[in-house]
Amino acid sequence: MKTKFFTFGLILILLIPQTFAQKKRKVDTGIHYGVLGGFSFQSFMGKDYWGESLDNQLTPGFHVGGNVTFPIIADLYVQPGLLYSMKGTKQNIITDDITKTTMLSYIELPVNVLYRPQLGDGHILIGAGGYGSCGISGRERTKSGTITIELPVKFLEDATEEPTSYAYYKRFDAGINAFLGYELYNGIFFQLDGQLGLLEINSDYGLPNDQTSKKNFGFGVSAGYRF
Repeated sequence: MKTKFFTFGLILILLIPQTFAQKKRKVDTGIHYGVLGGFSFQSFMGKDYWGESLDNQLTPGFHVGGNVTFPIIADLYVQPGLLYSMKGTKQNIITDDITKTTMLSYIELPVNVLYRPQLGDGHILIGAGGYGSCGISGRERTKSGTITIELPVKFLEDATEEPTSYAYYKRFDAGINAFLGYELYNGIFFQLDGQLGLLEINSDYGLPNDQTSKKNFGFGVSAGYRF
């Protein structure tokens, strides 16, 4: 269903009536500064202690920040940015009556290659690249009926013999980005985003035969303004 939705959206963009092509093309000034924000659905993918695939649920996330678009050749650009991002996941423990929700805050540096040709009254946006991020805070909330236990997140590579008064995750993450969108000549733009983490973010607890592997992934929408 998601694949059909994205395909249909792409077809609509590409089939803009030819009358738009008769309008005056706007001169591109080269370097562009932008601000953006958006909402997303986030989760962890990977395996649990026994090597079984994680069955985590999506949880809301968001991001806000800015980027700079530098021209390379013709309609091709490189676009570094700086974002504050909230990621995480939700999972049922043993039964649906016990849930654990993880929320992690990151400072994120995406670097994308952007194809930005003029189309209709603006520019189509097709981008892909990578990101690196640093965890700055987080919390893990376990709820059973009316009882809620909340632990702050501590970022450590190795949590062996650490106290149970914290939830532990690795501080650094990195992965790949992709997006598809449209930018109007007045500077307003919107896009569909996708992101897949490539690094394990779960701390090592020194347990024998532990096959746990957790990686961030998410998708969502962004909107912003390009100066």
